[in-house]
Amino acid sequence: MIKKIISKYLKRYEIKNIPSEGKVVYLTFDDGPEPDITEFVLDELKKYGFKGTFFCRGDNAEKYHELLAKLREEGHAVASHTYSHFHAYAVPAKEYLADVEKADRILHTNLFRPPHGCLTLNTWLGLRKRYKIVYWALNSEDSSNEKFNFQHAINKLKNRTTSGDVILFHFCHKHKKETQQLLPIYLEWLNDNGFISRIIE
Repeated sequence: MIKKIISKYLKRYEIKNIPSEGKVVYLTFDDGPEPDITEFVLDELKKYGFKGTFFCRGDNAEKYHELLAKLREEGHAVASHTYSHFHAYAVPAKEYLADVEKADRILHTNLFRPPHGCLTLNTWLGLRKRYKIVYWALNSEDSSNEKFNFQHAINKLKNRTTSGDVILFHFCHKHKKETQQLLPIYLEWLNDNGFISRIIE
């Protein structure tokens, strides 16, 4: 319980919304790269000239290095989501930070998002020395699994999106079906309503 309270408090100091001129959103994707779903997401973004920030698991990036290269080739930002997708509450801070550094030997980025959006005080202090820690203003709910409700999720995205918001999606097999349902509809809505998408730097 105390860890959850600390983690929630720490989020106040990190990136969730980026003040921006005009109608701008920051589309972010977690947990990949994995085949098929990564190509799907890239193709959908390409339709509108949108760019995304991809928070990659180091183990996936190492396994599917050609997809990692493709992300960069198409002008998207590569960011870290640890190497092993550790939950910060489950391992000592030293082990967690070592895992992040292992990922960085593959990803080479200054952007980081913790799996499950959770950090302990010690992991947060260690990460802040070198990374921009990025959370999200709006969760697409494509990772809700058995609780996923398409209509609720898409309505929430349309009704709550504001300029500067960091939006959370996924690009992994586990949530492929949900992402494939939501992303095309949401991107079309963004485009029709005059939004553009930028990478986080």
